[in-house]
Amino acid sequence: MRRLDGGAGRPWRRIVGRSGRIAGGPVMQAGPGRTGRVMATLALALASQPGSLVAQAGPDTVRADSTRTDTLRYVLPALEVAVARERSAPPPIGARTIDADALHRGQARDVYHLMREVGGLEVHDQGQGPGYASNVAMRGFTSDHASDVLLVIDGVPVNLPAHGHVEGYADWNVLMPSGVSSMRVLHGNASPLYGDFALAGAVEVFTRADAAGTEAAFGGSTFGDARAALSTGARGDRGGFFVGADGRLEQGWLEGQDYWLANGLLRGWRSVGGGRLEGGLALYGTEWDSPGFVAVPDFNDELFQTPFDASDGGRSRRAVAHARFARSIGGGFALQAVGWGILSDYELFLHIPGHSHGGGGDVIQQSGEWDERWGVGGQVELARPLENGDVLLGLSGRTDDVGYEHAATLGRDVVAPEIALDADHRAAAVYGRWRRSLGPLALDLGARVDWLRHASRSNLAAEPTWESATNTVFSPKLGAAWRLSPDWSVIGTSARGFRSPVGIIGDPTREPYLAWSHELGVSRDGDTWGAEVTAFRVDVDNERVFDPITQQSTGAGTSVRQGVDAELRFGRLPLGSTLELGGTWNHARLSAPYVDAHDDHPHDVFQPPDDEASPAVTDDEARSAWETAREAI
Repeated sequence: MRRLDGGAGRPWRRIVGRSGRIAGGPVMQAGPGRTGRVMATLALALASQPGSLVAQAGPDTVRADSTRTDTLRYVLPALEVAVARERSAPPPIGARTIDADALHRGQARDVYHLMREVGGLEVHDQGQGPGYASNVAMRGFTSDHASDVLLVIDGVPVNLPAHGHVEGYADWNVLMPSGVSSMRVLHGNASPLYGDFALAGAVEVFTRADAAGTEAAFGGSTFGDARAALSTGARGDRGGFFVGADGRLEQGWLEGQDYWLANGLLRGWRSVGGGRLEGGLALYGTEWDSPGFVAVPDFNDELFQTPFDASDGGRSRRAVAHARFARSIGGGFALQAVGWGILSDYELFLHIPGHSHGGGGDVIQQSGEWDERWGVGGQVELARPLENGDVLLGLSGRTDDVGYEHAATLGRDVVAPEIALDADHRAAAVYGRWRRSLGPLALDLGARVDWLRHASRSNLAAEPTWESATNTVFSPKLGAAWRLSPDWSVIGTSARGFRSPVGIIGDPTREPYLAWSHELGVSRDGDTWGAEVTAFRVDVDNERVFDPITQQSTGAGTSVRQGVDAELRFGRLPLGSTLELGGTWNHARLSAPYVDAHDDHPHDVFQPPDDEASPAVTDDEARSAWETAREAI
């Protein structure tokens, strides 16, 4: 792949007078999964797992009380601290758990293929390179760059707060498919364990902490594509480790769509002080060329191989370290503590339709974008089993230091700086969860309180000053399941969730998006077949919309997303096969025209401050410069 910047760093840093900042943003990690696929309604009654450090002694299922014949009852097995990592039980609706066997059978070529084929998620590829994060759709949210779906890997969040491209930007390529040991997809915001960015749902992932041997895989094509993966490790009674790496080199199906991508993972665990200590280091890097966007007339004429700018593309790098300790502390209590740190940076260059950068007309000029960050965070959870239930209390927090810049560029050289922001993000939360089985009824009650502080300053202003604002969000969660028979249950949730708004990096006063989610369904879980049908509705406040009266963007927008989820599963088919069918019908509507994030960015996006404005680039000048650059290439 050809780099046109010569690897010469970032000249714009010198323009705005900033020296190199170390980057490190949030990466998300999640927990391990159950064996096989367990219905969400069953998992609700599994009060045997109060926290990710608590495991149940019996199988991960809900069963009727064998001592009673006149009524059905949820029986909750006793709890114990486990050497193996366990995740907390999911909310009663919309949870899908994928174990290691199902992941292996999926044979995913990349993380998005894994999410589609195994996780059952709808993914819309951006098509501009692996670091240009794709969209993950869930519960009626298009989730631009996966920003409305929280990805957590080994307890570390992947979504990036205080991000100038879109708040909650999440590049899921940081996850190495060959290193995944289990995964769970949670639809909706009913889990009290997650706050910011879990508006549409959350995806929990646990990676492998040990291995019993060595595995290798490779593949390629006559088009010059190649991929390989190698992993090894050891496993013992008191500890183990895992080392893995994979890489891809692809040419793409369009000219200018080649890229390379590499992941590395080092993980291990050991029995220490009567508990389990585990941790690791995950590395990610990629560099890509972008084919750009096809103009509408060319698309209609099926001219897909139109000329592109060879300087479009980018690179991304990330390093994440984490550690976790869990143990029993007596009195039936179990303690878990997780800590993590991240360094991250990326840069991308792309000709984007509608971005003339003040030039006007139909000229599309290249945009350059840089994000550098570091962050640290952690959480502590205390769990205790109760009679026919359990209780969990937790604290979490994080801090992120961010540098974000945006400019009009030509061949990756800065023509006119447009945004140069320093930003600080601070967040803390306290959350709790109580679950109880009352005969045929199982209750799952929880709540969390999130405190968020955003601060930023524009380095393009004549006198850069910090602006800051604080928000506090209370989110109650209620879930219930009623067993109608040994196989059939009625399930429901009602919960409040939130996410930080787009553009808050430059305007900390923006209110978070708030959403009430309600779901009601019926499920059947049997040996030969199972099914679940769920109706859902999500009411969102504070969405960014365009007011046709004032001609201004505001946070007064409201929306409704509602629909039906349905799944049907057949087991015990010939040759040991299974069949799963599923689908979603969704109807979403917004109260006013949606505001594109690129048109709603604070600090005079795409128009430099008057005291530092650059001369406007005319159509002829931009077109001439573009043609000159193309000839040079």
